[in-house]
Amino acid sequence: MTKEALEKAVARLKGGDRAQFDVIYDGTYKVVYFVVHSIVGQKEATEDIVQDAYVTALTRLDSYESDNFLAWLTTIAKRLALNSVKKRSREVATDFAENESAFGTTDPTDGEAAGLIAAAEKLLSPDDFEIVIMCAVAGFKRREVAKIKDMPVSTVTHRYKTALTKLEKYLKGGEADETD
Repeated sequence: MTKEALEKAVARLKGGDRAQFDVIYDGTYKVVYFVVHSIVGQKEATEDIVQDAYVTALTRLDSYESDNFLAWLTTIAKRLALNSVKKRSREVATDFAENESAFGTTDPTDGEAAGLIAAAEKLLSPDDFEIVIMCAVAGFKRREVAKIKDMPVSTVTHRYKTALTKLEKYLKGGEADETD
């Protein structure tokens, strides 16, 4: 599809002719797909991001004022792909079956320790437990947790460090101080 034909189809789509979306999609899909795939590298993730790019483009179509729709669309797709890669880089693949005791997935009635998470939940206040889970398990940064919990970063940092100290003392066999 030529650039001029694409721009005419976009103008018609902006004018309310929803049938033009199919024309635009057919004319741009391969380029968008390969741009995203070159960043993400996985077929399923690529397909999801490409779909998100088209949905985003449709919802923001009124803000499109350029003369190069394909560049605008691939920029949207590229940003979504980069965000996806960044998000996946913070994820940690874990085999819960191999590490039952560490993740509290063992049956507490079988005589084994209920796991670190279960101990933390028992030992810490609900807020402190949530902070520890968000920072240590989910991988959030303390400033992100502060924003989510609507607390100062210094408070989150203090509560996180205090909770870790309690857990460390508990794991070393000492009694954790319940008054903290």
